[in-house]
Amino acid sequence: MNHPLYGRLALAMFISLSLVACKDKGKGEEKGTTTDSTKTTQTTTSTSDMDAVKVAPEFYKTVADSLGIRMVDVNYKPGDSSGMHWHPDYALYAIEGGTATFYGKDGSKMDNEMKAGMTMIRPGEYHSVKNNGKTNIHVMLVEVNRRGDPIATDAATDATKVSPGLYTLKNDTMGIRVIEVNYKPGESSKVHWHPDAALYVIDDGKGEFTSKDGTKRVLDLKKGMAMITPSETHSVKNVGTTTMRAILVEVNRAMK
Repeated sequence: MNHPLYGRLALAMFISLSLVACKDKGKGEEKGTTTDSTKTTQTTTSTSDMDAVKVAPEFYKTVADSLGIRMVDVNYKPGDSSGMHWHPDYALYAIEGGTATFYGKDGSKMDNEMKAGMTMIRPGEYHSVKNNGKTNIHVMLVEVNRRGDPIATDAATDATKVSPGLYTLKNDTMGIRVIEVNYKPGESSKVHWHPDAALYVIDDGKGEFTSKDGTKRVLDLKKGMAMITPSETHSVKNVGTTTMRAILVEVNRAMK
């Protein structure tokens, strides 16, 4: 990984600073501080003991953990391989691509070519991984430790419906959505809503966020920011001179 990730930072493109910096663990966490959301659903010894962060901490590092959502920074150098481990349902964003072989608990084997910028959503699974390519593999995982019922959504406030030129839906399954966010200088969105979500900032930018009550905040966004944010209704305007880009993983599952 060539740049640090920041767990406690102002909510880049989707939520007010006050919520991002909330001191309540239920509203977000600082970098290096986790609530161990895996405990909320990993009730069996087998899955808890096979948590990727515990099995292979040299490759999997927690950068944010709150609201039943965990963001894990993944790095495999050429030749690196991990032991067998487990992930709950998850979304993936490839920061740096490469070639990896995945070995299933049942003995299956699958080669996977991951390209930078690729996104996907996967159901929970056991596997081990080996980087058999010549480049570093750097991935952001968003693990969802919620088994609640899907949350009802309203198209009238869905960011991808309200401002489709700014929010592009990349993947949508299992109550998880991966959205690419792109604001050019001067662009602004209409008022919209996001459920609890994980955010990873791709490119620096400066955004003005207007909450439902009219409160405005201007936030500097930094490449590599990673954070988990509670749901909020707001509008956004790029008031900087560079294009703001991010990946947003929305979790449309109720907490139990």
